[in-house]
Amino acid sequence: MLRLAVTRYFLLLTQSTKNAGRTYSSNPKICWKCSQHLVTKNKFFCASCGSLQRLEEVDYFTLLDVSNKFDLDSPTLTSNFRRLQSALHPDKFTQSSSEEKSNSLEWSSLVNKAYKTLNTPLQRGQYILEQNGIEISEENTSVDSEFLMDMMDKNEAVAEASNSDDLDEIGQTLKADIDELYEKLNQCFLGNDLKGAKENLVRLKYLLNILGVVKEKMLKYNYQ
Repeated sequence: MLRLAVTRYFLLLTQSTKNAGRTYSSNPKICWKCSQHLVTKNKFFCASCGSLQRLEEVDYFTLLDVSNKFDLDSPTLTSNFRRLQSALHPDKFTQSSSEEKSNSLEWSSLVNKAYKTLNTPLQRGQYILEQNGIEISEENTSVDSEFLMDMMDKNEAVAEASNSDDLDEIGQTLKADIDELYEKLNQCFLGNDLKGAKENLVRLKYLLNILGVVKEKMLKYNYQ
């Protein structure tokens, strides 16, 4: 009896393992239009009927087919963005069903948002941090007092500048500081130093804000 019980136990264990394997495999996706097992063409279209599929959660790097890193290749990003918009833009689906029109609007909107995020170093860095569960709040105080004092001095210099030459000099200094921060950020992300990346992104926000003020003030001088 004991031997029989042990045999049944191992049979049940084997069957359980097989079932677990089946459960682990995700159910195959089905095309909303033709109800066929979904094999996508160009990642968005059903290979069987050619219909544009519904929006799915996808990270921006994967969507735009670029490497998930801070120092990405900008020309490739732009080229891939244009290719996707050409294929997914709502103008391409004016004669399609309401379902595909809706899908097109959603995909096109997501592609635009993804490109805007990844094409801007500050937003790109913040997005990478968000992927790792780290957010930068508007009230972030992770920078040191010495840096904040330096930002105050720079703001005062911009406020006191009385001509475009002075502003241009300040702007060139800010751009050099920003370029240096870009390099530091790249090294932080390469080394998976997310804390350092967060601190440098906060610094970058300060510098970009001041540079924005410089550009606005220069426009006023140029139009006088």
